[in-house]
Amino acid sequence: MSLPGDQAERTARHPVSIESLVEKVWEDWGIGEEETLESVISGNWHKVVGENLSGKCAPIKLSTDGKTLHIRAASSTIKQELGFKRDKILKKINTIRNGQGVTKLRIY
Repeated sequence: MSLPGDQAERTARHPVSIESLVEKVWEDWGIGEEETLESVISGNWHKVVGENLSGKCAPIKLSTDGKTLHIRAASSTIKQELGFKRDKILKKINTIRNGQGVTKLRIY
């Protein structure tokens, strides 16, 4: 089955470069425009927990009210160590973005 000639001409499109396509999607979705607290924490994670722990745990998400940070730990030992450093971690998180109010850690 083929399209009639006039309909085929209307649907013809010219190729678009991947670069322009990605830029359009980023613009439409607002990617890269606003730096969120989650992205700041993730980007500075090695500073928050230290180089030794940063490869063994990771921030998963921030609660909708912005007060609880959810962290995934690689093992129960890492989970326990993060628990011991809870106050220090919270202090570092809140100094990164001028005290944004993260008050709790949920460690899984």
